Amino acid sequence: MKVLENIVTVLQVLSAIIVMILVLIQEGNEDGSIVTGESNRGGTMGSSREARLVKLTKYVGIIFAVLTIASTSLMIINY
Repeated sequence: MKVLENIVTVLQVLSAIIVMILVLIQEGNEDGSIVTGESNRGGTMGSSREARLVKLTKYVGIIFAVLTIASTSLMIINY
C-alpha cells in the first residue's frame, strides 16, 4: 500500500505543476469578463489555442482533484 500511496503522491504533484503552468500560459482577460461571467470576446470565442488550453486546464484540474481524494483515502486506510 505504501508504494501505491507514493505513486499517487508523485502523480498529484506532477498534475499540480502542470495546472500551474497551464494557468500561467493562458492569456488574461483585460476586459473584466471573468467578473461578469462573459466569455465571449468581441463576438468571437477566442483562438482555438486558448480554447484548447482552457479545456486541458479543466481536465488536469479534475485529475488533480481525484488524485487528492485518492491520496487522502489511502492515508486514512493506512492510518
